[in-house]
Amino acid sequence: MLETSDSPRATVAIVLVNWNGWRHVLECVDSLLAQTHSSAHIFVVDNDSSDHSVEHIGAWCAAPRREPTWAGLEGVGRFAGASPVAPVPCRIVERSDTALPPPLAACRLTVIRAGSNRGFAAGCNIGIRAAGIDAYEFFWFLNTDAVAHRDALGALMRRARQDARVGIVGSTIRYYDRPATIQVLGGARMDGAGVTRHIGEGLSLAAVPVDGTDIERQMAYVVGASMLVSARFVREVGPMQEDYFLYGEEFDWALRGRDRFDFAYAPDSHVFHKSGASSSKVVHGFSTSLYYRNRIRLAARFFPERLPAVHRTLVMELLRHALRGRWTYVRIIAAALRDAPSITRQVRPTPS
Repeated sequence: MLETSDSPRATVAIVLVNWNGWRHVLECVDSLLAQTHSSAHIFVVDNDSSDHSVEHIGAWCAAPRREPTWAGLEGVGRFAGASPVAPVPCRIVERSDTALPPPLAACRLTVIRAGSNRGFAAGCNIGIRAAGIDAYEFFWFLNTDAVAHRDALGALMRRARQDARVGIVGSTIRYYDRPATIQVLGGARMDGAGVTRHIGEGLSLAAVPVDGTDIERQMAYVVGASMLVSARFVREVGPMQEDYFLYGEEFDWALRGRDRFDFAYAPDSHVFHKSGASSSKVVHGFSTSLYYRNRIRLAARFFPERLPAVHRTLVMELLRHALRGRWTYVRIIAAALRDAPSITRQVRPTPS
């Protein structure tokens, strides 16, 4: 029996989706427990990990510790850096298709055993349902291989509350191992062939704007490594589309909500991303195949008139890889092009 509390609920549900990455989860959670915006509850959805992730997370909560491999990053608060370090009250539960009872006021973390691995979007949806769509004002979806500046959530919240039309807010994402270099400013832009590019990728920290208005004009979607999503957006647009498994789900979500909501960027919300540490645990060929197949899937769902341009772009990428002798990529892209008609036929209706 889960204990419940009559105390006011937190305003934000932070959702992390884990698969065989408990070491990353611990560093991420440690930074989240030190956020200046403390009205948040953390939900870790474990997608049937085989590395005993749930047990490792539970053990860390009982005796939090800072690992020597954790980088010292500007502005990142460390819960386990405090003295003395108190245990982190947490609960471990099985997947629920309905909202869980509210946690006790002292409880900071809920770990959910998903029971299977149906991908990132499905894990996020499990977190939403378990938290309760009406129990929180916002959901913060954060990659487990990310570490947050102590004011990252507070900055996202400030931007979200400036305009009722804002449905999703993105962060300034910096490389964990190169913190002076930008991975993305909020989101990505899209060209006529449906190819997306991270805004600001590779720029120096000096390029981060004080005002995010110009970045917001360019954004086709908010990058899923860090996105604060309003509960109203989730209610009106629906959950994430799960047939992508990995890659493309945040763009799909944005496209479905673009007529009713705006997308925003909080320049002073800084997140340090290990860039690929989560997806690298997926078999490389499988994840790469998903990347190319989901480009076709997304175009078929939203931009069928652009499918020929998408195909041409994939052919050009195949040729570039062939010239460099990257035969694994050549085979993967060739298979995606061969299967494009069946991928297009299998596109499922968007959830509502």
